[in-house]
Amino acid sequence: MHSSKPIERSDKPDYGFLAIIVLLVGFGLVMVFSSSFYLANNDPLYFLKNQAIRIAIATGFFLIGLKVPFRFWRKMGGIFIIVSMVVLITVLFIGRTVGGATRWLQFFTFSLQPAEFVKVALLLYLANFYAKREDTKRDFKHYTLPPLLVSGILLLLIALQPNLGTATVIGILVLFVMFVAGVRLRYLLLVSVLAAGAFVLLITVFPHAKARVTGFLGNGNYQLEQARIAMGSGGLFGVGLGGGRQKFLFLPQPHTDFIFAVIGEELGFAGIAGLILLFVLFLYKGLNLTAKTDDTFGRYLGSSLVVMVFLYFLVHAGVSMGLLPTTGLPLPFISFGGSALTSNLLGIGILLNISRAKEKAYATDHRLRWNRRPYLPSTSTRS
Repeated sequence: MHSSKPIERSDKPDYGFLAIIVLLVGFGLVMVFSSSFYLANNDPLYFLKNQAIRIAIATGFFLIGLKVPFRFWRKMGGIFIIVSMVVLITVLFIGRTVGGATRWLQFFTFSLQPAEFVKVALLLYLANFYAKREDTKRDFKHYTLPPLLVSGILLLLIALQPNLGTATVIGILVLFVMFVAGVRLRYLLLVSVLAAGAFVLLITVFPHAKARVTGFLGNGNYQLEQARIAMGSGGLFGVGLGGGRQKFLFLPQPHTDFIFAVIGEELGFAGIAGLILLFVLFLYKGLNLTAKTDDTFGRYLGSSLVVMVFLYFLVHAGVSMGLLPTTGLPLPFISFGGSALTSNLLGIGILLNISRAKEKAYATDHRLRWNRRPYLPSTSTRS
């Protein structure tokens, strides 16, 4: 059993991890300008200035996540889920439609993509659900089915927008949290099979998604072809920052969906390798931070937030390199846009908040692994 002794807090966040975030956001601002100055005919700085405003707003949410005690988020998990369902239903009826997808809520000149915030709300709910049941029986009815139903409803609402890319990534995150929480492997296998079947069914229902998959499988996809050209043109060191040619109306959405391809063209393999290194360091340090807390809720939530960002990076990079069908997912901290940036920085703030809490005493004989599989009994104690 975990110790019930009080929690010791450090006032300072991990500056090494924070430096990685600052580097990614700063690099993103540079690449947004480089990939978008040609798109705004009247003001080359239009997207740069708008992204700077979005960074300022997202930084405010980061500070909220950092300063508000993370147990507050635990209490709000259920409320956030209800709000998420209401907002996602609202999007389907009055949302703004772009490119055949209804994913945004419009507020005057400002638009919001609720699915980006729903992913954080769902992780909060799942972490709280499993943390409260850490010592309960892990049967299917009580330990697997309730979060599966809640997640399924949210994922269906997102898929109906249609936004299968986001729904798929969030679905993988749900499976990750279940694994970390110790859901039996046979249940995880069953859920995975059902999820794969649902994914195939939805592809056949939505022509937009079907066209992306068939294009990827060999019938030709203009976006992926242009992304491959951009990546191949970069060589070892690229054509130079700002010197890329594919962004000049050849590569669609160069500042959002395919900004990774612009990086590959302008900074080459060296730039891509440096970016990959930053995200690998992000994953390594992030998981290490969450491993330092003995708070079960914090461990579940923190690890899932880290994996969430890294998974988005893998999918976005995979699309730009032609390894995956187009999804429309942004490159975390780098792509132009406010919803994803704000939700990600909020999650990072919560993660750093979690990492500042360290329990004074550790459990001894009944410690659990990170995924609730028990260690062998120990005859020694830690202080």
